[in-house]
Amino acid sequence: MTETVLVVGASGYLGRSVAWRLREGADRDERRVLGTYCSEPGPTAEVAFDFWTDDAGELVDEHGVDTVVFAAAVEYGGDADTGESGVGATFAERAERFAAGVSDARVVYVSSASVFDGTGSRYVESDPRSPRDDYGRRLVAFEDAIDARCDDAATVRTSYLFGFSTGRLDRRLARTRDHLDRGESVAYFTDMYKSPVLVTEAAETVAALVDGDATGVVHVPTPRVSVYDFHCEAMAALGHDPGPIERDSIPDDMDVAPDTSLASERFDSLVDFEPSAVGEGLRSQVDADESE
Repeated sequence: MTETVLVVGASGYLGRSVAWRLREGADRDERRVLGTYCSEPGPTAEVAFDFWTDDAGELVDEHGVDTVVFAAAVEYGGDADTGESGVGATFAERAERFAAGVSDARVVYVSSASVFDGTGSRYVESDPRSPRDDYGRRLVAFEDAIDARCDDAATVRTSYLFGFSTGRLDRRLARTRDHLDRGESVAYFTDMYKSPVLVTEAAETVAALVDGDATGVVHVPTPRVSVYDFHCEAMAALGHDPGPIERDSIPDDMDVAPDTSLASERFDSLVDFEPSAVGEGLRSQVDADESE
């Protein structure tokens, strides 16, 4: 029997890679992959869905969905709807409605390290969440809704997605590359740490969870690296001289998470690859593109 996987947010940066990976690795007689978009359809997204106004349960019923992957970024500011949708619902209420709508399916939800306040280091799945901003609190609300409503669900947390997704470089590195192309310097923090995850390897992790039966939270653990070193290593891998990238420190009056690097108590037992370091990961993408 053909399995149907619905990828919510398949027109976005991560969602494109997830939909592509699930389609690429699937026998057409065994899996059908549908992707959603909010504003514009695309090669990986053909089904319209608005998190704020639409009922996910209707999509599940209409298309006979077996597995739902939520890889979308909900961009409305603050905790409440901006008013464009006319529903006036808080994010937590919408997350609850979404989770209720997909509760009969297997669910893989993509969260992030922003559920932590960044005052620790190398967070593992069992560490208590401590969001410091609205974005982190929205992630926690969604995690809680999925956990409460969906019995067959896994949550993936990543820190700093990067690399080429269906041929397009992430915005962070594209910005740095553009500065260097114009002969401009750019500065990044040497005392802010992440665990950057190649977007295609994040998609590979999601695919492994779609194919498996693990539940609960899974971190994608990659080497801890400063934001400064991240950009330097990435630019070198892309063939750019990182020399114009300058060192900077987090200002005392800036309220940001200094260290959201991740470790994992579970990844090795659930996923059959070792995540790449920054330079290694980007070089593998560039080499693959040049060989095609």
